[in-house]
Formats: sequence, structure tokens, C-alpha cells
Amino acid sequence: MVFKYHNASSAIQSLRLSKEAEPGGKMQTMEKDDSAVFSLNAKGISLTGAGKYGEAIALFGQAIALKPGLSGLYFNRAEARRLSGDFAGARSDLGQALGIVPDDPEFLHALGLVSYEEDDFEAAAGFYRRALEIDPALAKAWNDLGVVNFRRGKFSDARDCFGRAIEGDGTMAEAWFNLADACEELGLKAERR
Repeated sequence: MVFKYHNASSAIQSLRLSKEAEPGGKMQTMEKDDSAVFSLNAKGISLTGAGKYGEAIALFGQAIALKPGLSGLYFNRAEARRLSGDFAGARSDLGQALGIVPDDPEFLHALGLVSYEEDDFEAAAGFYRRALEIDPALAKAWNDLGVVNFRRGKFSDARDCFGRAIEGDGTMAEAWFNLADACEELGLKAERR
């Protein structure tokens, strides 16, 4: 059985022109003259997409040095680190991002991905659930919680999660494939009795 898994590479963020808390409680705003930060972030995103994680991590680090209060920079570096296999670094960056924007469902979801890749399904499920408490419509978190349930042999729960993912985003092909796999597994399980 081929099992699809939603890849969070698309979760990497372009910087927003919104206010975010700076470490120490002050607010930091992106200004139009922060073009160097935007450029470094854009290049880092491109390098991450090309699989050049070390170079991307370095560029995100340069951007963070220029504007340390932007959670998206930590999030993007965390994604490059996760994809490179540096799970401790990814977890650290996501902690920094959550320190700036507490309880961001995207950041919690990303922590779930890190935990999943470390085969810590309990922690992954916990992060996905926390993300869904904040944003019940976060389709990728439903899908990924379904993946965890599937891996644990909880096929009925997995099916329900994949269904919720599809309700949130009917175009998520991974969720459709995963739903079919869960239903197939439930059918096979019923035939074995």
C-alpha cells in the first residue's frame, strides 16, 4: 500500500507587513525599506525549494540578524532545517517563532511535523490537536493527524480526520488518497474477521 503524506514545504512563508511582538515585548513592523530582509527571505525560500538547505539556513540567519522580531523568518529557517534533518534546530526555531506569536496554528503544526519525522507520534498528535483547537479549519493539520492515527492502526479515527481535511480543503489530493487508503484498510480489516 502506498501511503501519501502531506509535505509542509508549501508552508514556508512570505513575510507579512504586519506587526509582531519583538523579543522583550516591543512591536516590530516591516517597513518598505527592509528590502534586504525581504530579499534574503525570498532567496532562502527559493533555495529551500531547490533542496539547498544549508544555503537557505544561512540566508534566513542573515535576515534574522537584521530583523530578529519576525516570526516568519524563524518559521522558514525551521522548515529548511526540518527538511535537512536538523530536527533540534527546527524545534528551536519554532520555539523562537512561538515566542513572538504564541499559539500560531501554523507553527504548532510545524512542530507536529518535526515530531512525526522523529517518530514521536504522541507528540505529533498533540501539536496537531493544539493547532486544530486554535484553527479547526486547518486542513493540513487534520490530514497529518489522520496520518498519525493511521500509523497507530486507528483506521476509523484516521478516516474521520482525512474527511475533515477534505471538508476544509477539497483540493488536497493527499487527503483524498489518504482517505481511500484508510477506507481500504477498514475494508480489509472487516474481511479478516
